[in-house]
Amino acid sequence: MVAFNNMSVTFGQLLASALGAGFAQVKGEWWRATVGIGAAPALILAGLLVFCPESPRQLVSHGNHEAAKAVLLRICPTSTEEQRHAKIMSIELSLNEATQAMTEQSLWVTFKRIFTTPATGRAVLTACMVMAISQLGGFNTLIGWNYVSATNFVFSIVNIVLVDRLGRRIILTVTVLGMAIYMMVAAAVTFSYIPVNTSTLELETDQVGWPGPVVLVAIIGYVACFSSGVATIAWIGTELIPLEVRALGTMLNTVTCWSTNIIIASTFLSMMKNWTPSGAFGFYTGMCFVGWLFVIFFYPECKGMPLEAVREVISHGFGVGYSKKWQK
Repeated sequence: MVAFNNMSVTFGQLLASALGAGFAQVKGEWWRATVGIGAAPALILAGLLVFCPESPRQLVSHGNHEAAKAVLLRICPTSTEEQRHAKIMSIELSLNEATQAMTEQSLWVTFKRIFTTPATGRAVLTACMVMAISQLGGFNTLIGWNYVSATNFVFSIVNIVLVDRLGRRIILTVTVLGMAIYMMVAAAVTFSYIPVNTSTLELETDQVGWPGPVVLVAIIGYVACFSSGVATIAWIGTELIPLEVRALGTMLNTVTCWSTNIIIASTFLSMMKNWTPSGAFGFYTGMCFVGWLFVIFFYPECKGMPLEAVREVISHGFGVGYSKKWQK
């Protein structure tokens, strides 16, 4: 479901790129449509929310059991009264377990546990490191071309198909190394043969020659590896975080995403000018390679594991060896 959510994001990016490219060909003030059309999905969602049932879990948490049963009947019209009652009791038990853990400790105490409990700290660190790799690898410097959006969308579907079959670790091992190789070929090596004015970042000739197609193919390969691997698994990685700190751990994972995103966005042009394109993309190549080493030595495989087993994994160091034994 997390992978499907990411695929929906990439589909939105593809659609937005296609619309932008289309309106760019229309003379006049039609570029304004690329901004205004963003209101359409919001209006559609607002209309569809009228038909969206309330969460039974939310209703039970407020003690409104009858309304929760009515929603369950709407969702599962063939269910019996006994089944709906059992479901309500199950939800109530789950809520009691979760809220008991939260009420026993303040938010600050729970937050400190991430940094004072070794196993919990390792879980959050692992999730955040993979998220950092997804941003520091330089993907967002490539956004803007339609073929990037199309490749991103297609290979996010590949991740949906493979992530629970092959597992997270093997996908990351292959794709993050692929990102490093493609980035090295595309940018660090090939860009050295493309004459770029480092002051204006404009091409100095219209005849690029063979480096042009090579860069294009390598960027598509990089995006394919990114989208089929770390782009989605960076969000799936929160499965490593214990339930009692998962909300805060997910928050830290999200903060990692956008803080590293800001770093790349705010330094990219300066790096291109001061380090040349080869130097800038060579840096991203290094980040991808460091990320690959992290996956090799520290990222455990949690495919098919119940939450209790995941908790056991991170209690054995970073759990790479233990998770391999468990999978066998």
